Order: sequence, then C-alpha cells, then structure tokens
Amino acid sequence: MKRRLNILSVNQFFMPDSQGGVERVAHETTRRLAERGHNVHVVGQRTEPGTPDTEELYGLTIHRYGAAESRGRMGGRTKDALYASRRVLSELVAKEKFDIVLPHHYFPYYSYIRSTGRKTIPELMTFHASYWQELRLEGAERRTTKLLERVFFRRLARRTEVACLKRADRIAVLSDFSAEQLSSYYSFAAEKVIKIRGGVDLERFTPASDRRAVRERLNLPLDRQILLTVRRLVPRMGLSNLVTAFGEVLVRHPEAMLVIAGRGRMEQELKRQVVDGGLSDSVRFAGFVDDDRLVDYYQAADLFVLPSIAFEGFGMVTLEALACGTPALGTPIGATPEILKPLAPQLVLRGTRPGALRRGMGMILEWLSDARAAEELRRRCREYVESGFGWDPAVDVLEELILELTDAGRCDG
Repeated sequence: MKRRLNILSVNQFFMPDSQGGVERVAHETTRRLAERGHNVHVVGQRTEPGTPDTEELYGLTIHRYGAAESRGRMGGRTKDALYASRRVLSELVAKEKFDIVLPHHYFPYYSYIRSTGRKTIPELMTFHASYWQELRLEGAERRTTKLLERVFFRRLARRTEVACLKRADRIAVLSDFSAEQLSSYYSFAAEKVIKIRGGVDLERFTPASDRRAVRERLNLPLDRQILLTVRRLVPRMGLSNLVTAFGEVLVRHPEAMLVIAGRGRMEQELKRQVVDGGLSDSVRFAGFVDDDRLVDYYQAADLFVLPSIAFEGFGMVTLEALACGTPALGTPIGATPEILKPLAPQLVLRGTRPGALRRGMGMILEWLSDARAAEELRRRCREYVESGFGWDPAVDVLEELILELTDAGRCDG
C-alpha cells in the first residue's frame, strides 16, 4: 500500500466557491488524491461572505483567507492573495507537518514562499498559463489606470511568476503547448517540466439519454441547431469574431442559434454587436452558468465552439463538451489542436478570423444535418474522451511523481 501523505494545495480560487479551468484541475486532482487515502488541505481565497474559515468538503480540508469584499476593490484580490493568505499559510504550516506543496496560483504560492522561508519539503507547481503574458495581451482590469497597470500589476506579476517558477522543484503542465510556452518565456524552467495531461469527470459529463427533455428544461428551442460557447467575456476569447461569423452562418443556416454562456467586461459590447447585427432572435446570452446546469448546456448543444485568439493552455471546456457527446470546433490556438486533431482534423479551424469561423461552422453544421452522421460523430466524441482523458490516469502520474519527490526529500533530509 502506498504511503499516506499530508498534502498542501495552495490556490487563489477553488471549487465550489469559484468555477474555472484552473479551479477544476485543482479540485479534480486533490479530490482524487484524498479518495486514495491522502490527507489534503486546500488553501484558497474567500469569494462569498459568511463562508467558514475552515470546513470539510469532498474529503478535503478547506482553509479560506481574506474577505470576499476585496474583489470590489482595485487590486483587492491580488493583495489578499499576497497578504491575507500569509497568516493562514504560516499558521497551517506551523501546525501540520506536510510532505509536499501543490501550488496552482502564483500570488498565494509567492505568499507561501515568503511566509516559510527556506524550503524544507518538495514543491510541485502546476503551470496553467503565464499571468504576466496574459496581462500584456489583455491589460489589467479597465478600472485601473494605465500607470497602475504598467507599474503595479505587470511588474508584480512578472516578479512573482519568476520567483515561483524558480522555487518549484518540478512544474507540471497539461499540454505540449504549455510546455513550449513555459520554456519560451523562462528557459531556466524547461528542465523541471513534466506533462500530466488534464482530464474530465466521465461520470458527471455524459451524453443525455433524452436531449429533448434537457432543451425543454433550459427553455431552448427543439427545432433549431444549437451552437454553444462557454467563455469569460474578455477579448482574447474571440467572441466578437464568433458573433460576426455566426451572423454570416445564418444566411445558409437560418435555423441555427448561438448560446453564449459566461460573464465578463465585454458583455455589453457583445450584446450591442448582436443588436446592431440584427441577431437578437438567434443569439442568446445565458450569463454565468453554475456547475449544476453546465452539463445540461453541453448536452443540449449540437456543436460547441471555442473561438480563442490566444492562450488556450488546455481547453477543459472542449473536453467537457466532447464527454457529453457534443462535437467541438476550435481555433488552432494553444492546446486545442492537440485535443481535436486526433478525433477529426475538420474540427480544428484554419484560423481565428471570422471567415475561418464561418467556414468551419458551416461545414460542421452541414455534417450534422445528416441525422445518422450526427449520431455517429456524437458517439465518437464520447468514446474518444473515454479512451484517453479520464482523470484517474492523470492522477496516477501525479501521485507517482509526488511519491518520487517526497521519497527524494526524505533521503536528502
């Protein structure tokens, strides 16, 4: 029997309090490590008022830091991750004898480094993306001034990122794209990288036995081809291109409907684009979709579209859609080709511009208009994910690496 380890997972946001790709990876891996008998503590930022400082969830011990109200203050979340987390981490490390640390976010990991000083146990970081590079592309929140964006957020992000990547003993990535991205930004980190491919919960994300009933539950039309995207409404997600392209798709497929799930600073801009383009009857904004309803939307859709124009480190939503038997079409950005090409090369678009999106969506909708071909493709999507993207194989690799690092640490000690 494998040794029972005491594991500390350091996060900024975590499930179920917050939902996103990084949060889901951290949640799925730590929950399964706990199910295998390990003692796992998760430290993360408070996002809802009144939540307890400590509680047991999913077999994990959750520790929250900071105040939920901080997200309403300029730089509040970053400051909480850097400062409010330090007290919680210091007290927890003094109380518990951990065998390994698994950081998923830079700022609280940096806080851990500052609060513990000299490294005494292994640290295995998961690199999801370069926050500094994302800031360069997107800019900081538009509430901030350009000076603050340049001097505070970007410099702080880069300094924190470098310190964390230098400190980590090993760095896990979810895709070949992330490994290449990390090495191109920080050559010193290349020798530390190990790929542990992400997965999907195959028990939760499953095809619907009755898709008609799911659509009725969501108040979606039964007689239209539904295209779905689940994204933060920010520029790098390519949603403006998607809306433009969809308007052109309607010329040949007037029965199609686009559902956009998510929220973000571009929401009003996108809604104006829909109205100005005369698309109000064919584009629906679902807003934030909680975890319980997310599966329903995947199951109800005929086609999932990922229109990203930059930084698609893995594409959790792509796998979730495929696991529900829904074909996914994506731009050739980041790890998307790694996921979709082995299933069907036609599912990878030839570019990110509206023209490429229009041609790709039109082609797949034609494919799906044949009921037998559509059913066959849906079956292939599910089987493809089952064959290589379950979480258990990924956690097998992660657990072996953790044991390797902790054994080496014991020998060094």
